[in-house]
Amino acid sequence: MKHSLVSRTLTGASVTALVAGGLAVAGPAHAATSQPMFSYVQGWRVDQHVRELADVNGDGRADVVGFGNTGVQVAFGQADGTFSTPRSSVRNFSAAQGWTEERHIRTLADVDGDRLDDIVGFGNAGVYVAYSLGDGRFTTPELKVRDFGWNQGWRVDRHPRELADVDGNLTADIVGFGHSGVHISHGGTDRTFFGTGKRLDSFGWEDGWRIEKHPRMLDDMDGDGTADIVGFGHAGTYVSYFSRPGDTFTQPELEIRNFGYAQGWRVEDHPRMLADVNIYAVEPIASADVVGYGYAGVSTAYSLNHGEYTGVELEPRNFGQAQGWDGDRHLRTHADINVDGIQDLVGFGNAGVYVAHGRAQNTYGPVYLKVDAFGYEDGWTEERYPRLLGDVNGDGRDDVVGFGHSATYVQLS
Repeated sequence: MKHSLVSRTLTGASVTALVAGGLAVAGPAHAATSQPMFSYVQGWRVDQHVRELADVNGDGRADVVGFGNTGVQVAFGQADGTFSTPRSSVRNFSAAQGWTEERHIRTLADVDGDRLDDIVGFGNAGVYVAYSLGDGRFTTPELKVRDFGWNQGWRVDRHPRELADVDGNLTADIVGFGHSGVHISHGGTDRTFFGTGKRLDSFGWEDGWRIEKHPRMLDDMDGDGTADIVGFGHAGTYVSYFSRPGDTFTQPELEIRNFGYAQGWRVEDHPRMLADVNIYAVEPIASADVVGYGYAGVSTAYSLNHGEYTGVELEPRNFGQAQGWDGDRHLRTHADINVDGIQDLVGFGNAGVYVAHGRAQNTYGPVYLKVDAFGYEDGWTEERYPRLLGDVNGDGRDDVVGFGHSATYVQLS
C-alpha cells in the first residue's frame, strides 16, 4: 500500500514578486538534491497535474508518479536519495484523453495484492485501473468497475472516493461516500473487483455531509486489521466499524465529542487525520489515533482498541493558529521520521519543516526545526509547489520531496 503524504517571513506580496521575476524561489539553498523534473517551469500545475509518491516497482522506495498533459510519467526513487530520469509509462489518465481535476480523481494503490502500486482513475464511465508490471510500465487501462464515475452521478465536490483495505485481505478496496451513503467495491488478487454496492445509509450528501465541512477518512480504529470509517461531523467524531461477517459497517457512533464543526473545527484551518502516534496495541495490529491541528495546538484522542478512546489531550501547544500557523500557508501532516514505527507530527512553517516525535507514552517530543527549507519564507506555496513525504532511499525514514519552481528537491531524513 502506498505511503504518500502531502504537506507551506516574506509577505505575500514579496513572494508573488519573486515568482513573477523568475528568481530562485521554491528551492532549498542547501542540503537537498535537486533534479529538473515535475516542476513549475516545466509546465506542471497543481490544479491540472496530480503528482504522488508511490512504490510502483516494489523496492521499498518512493517513486514519483506524475499525471502530465499527455500521460503518466514515473521516476524511480534510488538509494542515493535521487530519482531516475522520468519515463513515459501510460498514455492515458491525462488532459489529452479528457481527464480533468474537476471531474476525475486519479491516485495509486495496490489493488491486486502484489505489493506494487497500481494506477486507479475514477473516470466518466467508472473506475479504470492500470496494473503495475514492476518496471515502470503498466498494463493497458481497463474499465474494472462500472460505478463511482461521472456518468453514475459521482462528483468531485460532493462525493469523496478513497482506497483502503476494508476487508483485511491486503488489497486496496474502493470506498465511495455517495449521495445516499457508503458504497464499496473490493479489490481481488485475481485483478477483479467484487461485492460492488452500498453498505451503509450514512455519511452521504443526503444526510448533510459536506466536503467543505465534514472530512471522512478510513483507517483501522479497533486493531482488527480492517479499515473503518471516521467522519468528522457536526457534533464530533463518528466511527463506523467494518464487520467481516456480513461485509458491512456498523451504524455510526459518536465516539468523541470533539473535532467537529460544532466545536469550531474548520476544514480550511484545522487539518484532522488518523495516525498511530503512540503504538498502543493490545492486539497484534495497532490502531489509529485521532489527531487534529486546532486553534490552540494539537489535540489527540488515543485509541485503546476495541472502539474505545482516551479523552482529548491538548499537546503540544504548537502548530495551531494561536502560534501563527495559517491554513492557507502552512500544511501540517504526519510521517515516521525516526524509524520507530510511531507517526510524528510534521508542519511546513514559515522557516522550514518542524517536527514533534510521537512517543509510546501518549505524549509528543518537543517541537523543533528539522529542515530550514521548504518553508513559506523560501517562497513555497501549496497552490504552486506541493511537498510530499515518503521514503525515497529505502532506509525506513520518510523524506521531504518538494516540487519547486525549476526542479524537484529531496531532503533526506
